[in-house]
Amino acid sequence: MIPKIVLDFETSGLNPYHDDIIEVAMKNIDTDDEYVSLLKPKSNECISSEITALTGITNRMLAKEGKSWEEVYKFINEWLLSMLKDNDSISIISHNGESFDFIFLRRVLSDLRDLGIKTIPVHRIIFIDTLLISKRLLPRRVSYKQSSLCSHYNITTTGSHRALNDIIALKNLYKTFTEILNNSQDKRKCFYDNPHMIENYIKLKYIL
Repeated sequence: MIPKIVLDFETSGLNPYHDDIIEVAMKNIDTDDEYVSLLKPKSNECISSEITALTGITNRMLAKEGKSWEEVYKFINEWLLSMLKDNDSISIISHNGESFDFIFLRRVLSDLRDLGIKTIPVHRIIFIDTLLISKRLLPRRVSYKQSSLCSHYNITTTGSHRALNDIIALKNLYKTFTEILNNSQDKRKCFYDNPHMIENYIKLKYIL
């Protein structure tokens, strides 16, 4: 079975090309394997009061509890490589991933390659953006925020905008989406067990 990993980054701002990662959470949906860590901003700049108000993460927390960006980046890569072991591919699931989290992840891997570190091959990752799934399943919604979608499906979102809480909610949202898709398709097909089918659905190769 292809490992399915939910991923969330909390960051110093909304620009995925320039801002810093300040917290990461990753979880294998089908096992107890997970990783959560605060990290000191790569730019060494303080985060704003607006980001603290949104996430609850303070500069004091980052200084006291945050690990170095090199340590966390290396662990992210090693953790993903461990998920890839004995598998042809892994899937990484994020909400608004194409415009945000996946860009940050590619920056992480690029920075590691600049350090001479061999990274997980990107072509062996199936990137799944639940925002894109929701726009196909629920056209004409006013809001496609993760919190709004979770509310729609009665999924608990306690402590949103902290990475671990967000991935727990996202795991449940993803499972809900795959159940809806499975019920709409031939019973022999299982979207949950076959992330490639989700990828095809997002790219309009499945018309429901």
